Amino acid sequence: MEIIMIGLLALGLLIGGAAGKDSPPPPPTEIVMQDMEALLAEPETVLLSVTNITTASQLLAALPEPEERIPIAIYAITDSTGQFKADGGASSTVVTQGSTEMLITALQRSRQFAILDRVRFGDLMNEQNLISSGRVTPGQGPVLGALTGANYMISGSITEYQVSKETGGIGLVIAGRGGSTEYAKASVALDLRVTDLTTGEVVWAESLQGEVIGEKVGIQVFSFLGKNIVEFETGQGKQQVINLVVRTLLEEAVFKLVQSGVLKD
Repeated sequence: MEIIMIGLLALGLLIGGAAGKDSPPPPPTEIVMQDMEALLAEPETVLLSVTNITTASQLLAALPEPEERIPIAIYAITDSTGQFKADGGASSTVVTQGSTEMLITALQRSRQFAILDRVRFGDLMNEQNLISSGRVTPGQGPVLGALTGANYMISGSITEYQVSKETGGIGLVIAGRGGSTEYAKASVALDLRVTDLTTGEVVWAESLQGEVIGEKVGIQVFSFLGKNIVEFETGQGKQQVINLVVRTLLEEAVFKLVQSGVLKD
């Protein structure tokens, strides 16, 4: 009941503003409830977020549902480019540190695998240790001894990274324009491998390289795919473009892994 009252109050403020001595009386409860139900029926009218997909996402969506999902343990996708950037006096890697999360999302979108997160395994063990140490109310929390075992593990690394300005000669066409044109190029390469956890053998490995071309839309300013703006003078926007390429390559790699048929239940 308390939650309902809070919801009614919040919605009342949204549609009527904060009540004051000159404000009209709040709407009847039944009207507010109708407005809440209408809002829940079309949540997209107020949601800010959008699904983060790439051109490769549709390939994963097109895969058929498997009879059984293959258990696979996920380990970190590391940055092996050796590149760093100065950020407010501190040094950090230029390549996204969200690659592992992108891989997990790609595997989940494929619907082919039982995904076992080993990157944050310590967090999981903390929760289980609360049970084994008797700190949790009996009957609550996870059941010990029931973890799913993995048949395979997947790991890998981002091996190349570059965002550069280029000058195209005759034959290069960008946005319908030919001739000598200045453009930008963002390229990434990554290597993934899958290891059989029974034999220790690497049963699948793939090296993928991808790039996107940016059209010049201003002095030192380039537009990638019509919406991702990169300013070369400040470096602003480079990370978003690289993230897009990394996510696309990871989704394509998962598609290739499924199509290879090397993994068995």
